[in-house]
Amino acid sequence: MSKQEFNEFLTEIILAEEAKSILAITASNLTPLISLNEETLENIQIVIDPEVGLINPTDLCIIFEDSPITKTQLGLIKNILSQKILVIRKSHNDREHQSLIELGFMHDSELTRKRIYSYNLKTYNNKRGWNNPEGWANPENFEKFRW
Repeated sequence: MSKQEFNEFLTEIILAEEAKSILAITASNLTPLISLNEETLENIQIVIDPEVGLINPTDLCIIFEDSPITKTQLGLIKNILSQKILVIRKSHNDREHQSLIELGFMHDSELTRKRIYSYNLKTYNNKRGWNNPEGWANPENFEKFRW
């Protein structure tokens, strides 16, 4: 996938998520991506090493393949900075793959040599009909049976 196609792929994600602010963790030049999205984006923060206390929360966080990031940093980003996260990695790394899965990321697709992981708090833990106080632990059986 060429750089232009990859920027168009990211633009589709930005539009689909209706993101107005983005945190990009990278050392790369993002001028082509910014120019594609200058009409829809209100704020973009580009950092190389994320320090949670210095960054404002955003709608979408994109962690590019050139940025090494620890599991702890990902957890802080997920809990404090952004509810929607996209992690892009160059190649398959079993240890990193396992860490991302443990943090609730989904392996979305593989673009040539890039692997895409995503996290969205709104779709991470869907509400289940049976998991509510009304149907919990068979309340109709209270005082009827001894378990």
